[in-house]
Amino acid sequence: MYKIKAEPLSNDVIIDITQQLRKILGCGLDTPLNIVAILEYAMPQLDKNFNYSIKDKDNMRFDVHAYTDPQTNEIVIREDIYDRARHGEGRDRFTIAHEIGHYILHNNNMVALTRVFPDEKIKPYEDIEWQADAFAGELLCPSSAITNMTVEKIANYYGVSLQAANAQKRKSLRCSQSKDC
Repeated sequence: MYKIKAEPLSNDVIIDITQQLRKILGCGLDTPLNIVAILEYAMPQLDKNFNYSIKDKDNMRFDVHAYTDPQTNEIVIREDIYDRARHGEGRDRFTIAHEIGHYILHNNNMVALTRVFPDEKIKPYEDIEWQADAFAGELLCPSSAITNMTVEKIANYYGVSLQAANAQKRKSLRCSQSKDC
């Protein structure tokens, strides 16, 4: 079985990258982001080679919400996911942020196809999906800005799902207790 393994990225590095991106966008850590506007307007300005496309639900597998193609510099999003993200649906906003994370973090130089034996696991910080999830969580609701917020307030304020808000809250608490983030 083959899995995709990336160069290791720690939480600290991912946090730094998302904070730099927020700074470039002119947004503070306490500012909710319009992720669709970032996809449509900011990403093409940040990278002239960037493309995105919206595909009809019938033209993508039912279990694929979006994907990033580093060969074509394109993020492809299923139409229903895109529409719900435009209307503020937290899970779908996270999906787009996740794909932006893949685009920014995983160019051809940082990703390697690695043979993994059935009992072997990739470390989380080398897993491209973990890295893209960490990026999306930090971009949408920075762990350093939510320390004193409830999960419900995080979800409502930053426009993420309760699941994403809960994951970021746990991360925020770990970071504040260990000073590792």
